[in-house]
Amino acid sequence: MLSSLRLYLCLLSASLVSSAMSQPQVELEQTFTNLSFSRPVDLQHLGETLFVVEQRGVIWRFTNDPNVQERSQVLNISNRVRSVGNEEGLLGLAFHPDFDLNGYFFVYYTASSPRRTVVSRFTSSLNQTYLADPNSEIIVLEVNQPASNHNGGQIAFGPDGYLYIALGDGGGAGDTYNHGQNTQSLLGTISRIDVNQLPYSIPSDNPFAGSTGGRPEIFAWGLRNPWRFSFDSQTGIIYTADVGQNAVEEVNVIEKGQNYGWPVMEGTRCYRPSTNCNKDGLALPIFEYDHSAGPASVTGGYVYRGPGAPDLTGLYILGDYVDGRFWGLLYDGQTLVESHLLMDTFLSPLSFGIDHQGEVYMLSGNGRIYRFSPTGGSLGFESFISPLQFTQDITIPETILPSARGGSGSYTYSVTPTLPAGLSFDPATRTLQGTPTSGLASTIFTLQAEDTNGLKGSTQFQLSVVNPTATEHSHAVLEGFALQGYYHSSEHTYIVFDLPEPAIVSVDLYDLMGRKVTATSPKAMNSAQTQSIPIATNTLPSGSYIYRITLKVDSNIITASKLLLVP
Repeated sequence: MLSSLRLYLCLLSASLVSSAMSQPQVELEQTFTNLSFSRPVDLQHLGETLFVVEQRGVIWRFTNDPNVQERSQVLNISNRVRSVGNEEGLLGLAFHPDFDLNGYFFVYYTASSPRRTVVSRFTSSLNQTYLADPNSEIIVLEVNQPASNHNGGQIAFGPDGYLYIALGDGGGAGDTYNHGQNTQSLLGTISRIDVNQLPYSIPSDNPFAGSTGGRPEIFAWGLRNPWRFSFDSQTGIIYTADVGQNAVEEVNVIEKGQNYGWPVMEGTRCYRPSTNCNKDGLALPIFEYDHSAGPASVTGGYVYRGPGAPDLTGLYILGDYVDGRFWGLLYDGQTLVESHLLMDTFLSPLSFGIDHQGEVYMLSGNGRIYRFSPTGGSLGFESFISPLQFTQDITIPETILPSARGGSGSYTYSVTPTLPAGLSFDPATRTLQGTPTSGLASTIFTLQAEDTNGLKGSTQFQLSVVNPTATEHSHAVLEGFALQGYYHSSEHTYIVFDLPEPAIVSVDLYDLMGRKVTATSPKAMNSAQTQSIPIATNTLPSGSYIYRITLKVDSNIITASKLLLVP
């Protein structure tokens, strides 16, 4: 197999998109070329760290760098995962919104004896190894599965902080087990639960909360096999791809309390024309395609918000696992405005993922990961660590801004507006350098690029300069709380402070670019005139860091930051 594969655009079908619409000029290119995986079915991120889920029951992590050489195992539960059927296995991963404080993440997998879906919680370390203890598992939800197919499996936390779970109709063919329209079953649904109380509680506004009309966990129903759903990071809209039976593949916008029709409908068609087919009250797909070109199986993706391929901005990206086609959909919240056939390939998209900047990745059946790159239109940019945070009167570390992508490959760069006093930008190397001489509140800067043919592009980043002697408090002030400094041992640095009330305490350590390098787990501490908490620093390079201590006192959160020198 070639180490790098580029797949170019095919012509857009006139039946899908009107000629007035601007065709995105993109290609798929293999990224992370030094890594490969066994049936990767999910990709998630924490900052610039990516996590890939293998269907057999293993989770890996690696740095979001196209040239990354190594990966590390986070969790291996292959001994408890049932992956006999093609659609069974470890299928979903979601990090708790407060993961930085509690280390919780959730998984969805199929298990045996009896065959069932399991949604459970694991606890990970908070020192950026993210290593999870297999024995920390707490079962949240189990659902019996009558067959091996149609498992759904995506899980994700919504903007509301609740956990959403996609479950297929129980398998077989043609809704064999009659779950699609049965609201007393969780199969064939998108369910929503609150996992902040174990095993879980029911959000009060769920459609059947407090009623007997259906299972209280249900958020929406009438789905066949929702293979990948996602939230748009800007609008909160939930997009779901629902795999069809024999005729139609569909994409739905999921809304609370809606019935998506299966098996009354397959897409916008009656599934069983000989029976009563009443569409009243059913939510129909925003996009569908048929099987006229042969067998098909839709794989849902994400709305593109990344810097790499500007032509895709705002488009919901999806693909087909069987026939290798990829589409981009523009939905305005009411209407499907555009639908673009992006390309026709021989790849098999098992799943999609997204990083901290909204860059969309495709996980292929060949075990490789791909991303979208521009072939025309506007220049794109590599993903980048943002925001940047530097420290006043301290020389900044080497900071290279992202390179452009697409066009001729030869670019001229500039940064606007003017950088703060003491900092400069070298366009030849894309490097920020110098020593900031004054503080700066978080400010948006624009990196612009132009190639030799006049093709232009830009991306934005945030930059701030902090005063190391200042202590910052947020949300609340705790009278009597004060930082007293720190001292070193052979393996740790001890942060010393006065704690006037009992609190949950944690410490995060950042380098001078604002990247978290290590952290402590939250710890309950009693009040004391002098308290201390150790943070591991023995493996860190010597130099200047910023530590942030966080206290949770009842419903209040208090934070304070100061400079720390590691010898």
